Amino acid sequence: MVILRSRTGLEGTGQDLRGRSHQSGVQSCVAARRHHHPFFEVLIGRVGRRARTATLLLFLGGVAGCASASHATPGPADPSTGSAETASAQPAPAVFTAEQAQRGQRVFSTVCSVCHGRNEFRGPIFAFTWMAEPVGHLFEHISTNMPQDRPGSLSAEEYAAIVAYFLQLNGRQAGDSELPADAELLGRRRW
Repeated sequence: MVILRSRTGLEGTGQDLRGRSHQSGVQSCVAARRHHHPFFEVLIGRVGRRARTATLLLFLGGVAGCASASHATPGPADPSTGSAETASAQPAPAVFTAEQAQRGQRVFSTVCSVCHGRNEFRGPIFAFTWMAEPVGHLFEHISTNMPQDRPGSLSAEEYAAIVAYFLQLNGRQAGDSELPADAELLGRRRW
């Protein structure tokens, strides 16, 4: 006979003080798990941490791919259809210089890296969060909220340099003109 400890701490034969039988915690947990769908077992931790992380990254990568595919760059405007106005309404690509991105890296290293790692600002999660919007949204966010202990304490040029650094981290090539340090102008620039 198996002796189980009751909820009251008294040892017995699987019954509590009122005479009701109960399963041990392990037995009830095993019985409950038999009925779960395999996908649910991923959520409740039956699969290892690496498998959960890989599943999450694959999902987010797929979502980011869908988001970037829905914002594809349109082809040249066809003058015969009168769509030149529509083509000019599309945001222009954000252009920055290599020197501006280097300045941004220096500012990031001295000010931002106290709280943030540079990997936070590239890859599928960053793309999903920021790249569907104009560059100006990120510029406005960091210039009004960062650094967290002194929001808005950097110059507009320093914030623009940080955004240029993020553009470079995400594979954008430097150009011949600097990224403007103006949220309104950056609102018309795309990643």
